Amino acid sequence: MQLEKKYYTVQDKETLDLMFQHINDSDVIAVDTETSGLNPRKDKIVGWSLSGDEGVGFYIPTLVWNFDKGLLELQTINGTSTETISRNLLSMMVEQDKKLVFHNASFDVQFIKNFYGVDLSRQIWVDTGLLVHTVYEEGAFGFGNPFGLKSIAIMNQEALGLNVEEAANQEQIN
Repeated sequence: MQLEKKYYTVQDKETLDLMFQHINDSDVIAVDTETSGLNPRKDKIVGWSLSGDEGVGFYIPTLVWNFDKGLLELQTINGTSTETISRNLLSMMVEQDKKLVFHNASFDVQFIKNFYGVDLSRQIWVDTGLLVHTVYEEGAFGFGNPFGLKSIAIMNQEALGLNVEEAANQEQIN
């Protein structure tokens, strides 16, 4: 059976409403940030994503590069900045005591705390990077970045019953 995948970029009220409902309907949610750099004290979150179910994902851009002006521009939905919307959604996940899954939680949680003022540390349920380190101290050594998600998937693809490289590359093409 082929899983129907639904990925959304949140840029309008209708998609934001879907994201809000998805958060409400999900007990466990995977969260990831995209940043302008690696320093949580000076760099910014340019967007973040979440998924509470297999094959469903939401990405909300907060800052988008304007090539003509040569700078990052704050995004809005119906006159409200996506930074304010993000702060509210992330706070809602704390209030609803959602179980959150991260890959390298210390990075994402620190960025979110510094950038949005929302502390998700008590919501961390799983950190996949730490899980890999626990089982394989050297990580996915020999498969690329030893603690990168793709490397970990490649290392375990036989057990997962799929060709990760082919699936990931096809996913990116789609």
